[in-house]
Amino acid sequence: MPSYESKLFLWGGLAVCASGLLWFFPGLNALLSVAAIAGLTLVVTRLGYFRAIFVSILGLILVTLESSVFLGPLFGVMNGAIFAAAVISPGIAMGAASRNFASPIKTVWYGFIPILVLFALILVFYGSVVNNIPSLLRQVNAAMVMNIDNNPLLAKTLFGSDTGAREKFLDEFDKSIVFFIKIMPGTIVVGYLTIVILSLILAGNIGSRIGVMLPRFRPFYLWRASDWWLLPTAAGLALVIFGPNELWQYTGGNILVVTGNIYAVAGMAVTESFFRRLAIPNFMRIVFYVIMLLLFVAGLVFLAALGLADSRFNFNRDVLDRDDKNIE
Repeated sequence: MPSYESKLFLWGGLAVCASGLLWFFPGLNALLSVAAIAGLTLVVTRLGYFRAIFVSILGLILVTLESSVFLGPLFGVMNGAIFAAAVISPGIAMGAASRNFASPIKTVWYGFIPILVLFALILVFYGSVVNNIPSLLRQVNAAMVMNIDNNPLLAKTLFGSDTGAREKFLDEFDKSIVFFIKIMPGTIVVGYLTIVILSLILAGNIGSRIGVMLPRFRPFYLWRASDWWLLPTAAGLALVIFGPNELWQYTGGNILVVTGNIYAVAGMAVTESFFRRLAIPNFMRIVFYVIMLLLFVAGLVFLAALGLADSRFNFNRDVLDRDDKNIE
């Protein structure tokens, strides 16, 4: 086996094993999931299914054993199943799509289907979480009040001498929890979709350097949201406004979270194309994106509106692409 294939097998296996070993670390597990899915995609595409299954079993054993030791056998099995659905299955499925010369979008869907199955199971528990929001808020408030009462310095730092500040703080905190619970399904979908897309981008960049053919996206500044995304966007907006009860309104809100983020990414691509056309320095681009991040909801809405406008009116960014090719 050529040396680069040995290295691919080694690094792909290490990425999967590291993802399983550090599965409990928030943030880090997401980054390692990207590396693991990309590694499995490359291993399946270049080396075949047997080696991919071998490294997958190693990662699965690590996450199951670690979970069993710290949380018990039941949680070990559950975390192993989640790892298989969220990391192993997408990587192998995307590798299979790549071997069949699928398009980038189709390859992403191959990787996202196992996650949709996991998401359907999450929705089963989501209903009980929504129904228990009042009880959850009481427990959280009780815990926070106890910590504040036991730490006078913290209470003075947060609230000073204002006796009503604590109640206002708890009220706003409750609203934040309720808001997060409302958008949790949409946030999960966006998060996993981002992981799958970044995994394919990473795999494609690595593959181009070692001679492995993988589906590649167009340059980011040419990304555009399909017109078809208008249908779920309109449906989500209608449910939020005219939904007969909170369940339908929650559903509409989560649809808007997904489509809004997709349009926001398209909006970022539009801004990037203008930056390229005007030759804006990288420092100024970073400042702009930092401002959008600080604005949070307002920045997201602005970028989403820009992406939506581009899907309808087409800002003709292909001209920039043709200009770049002519220069080359």
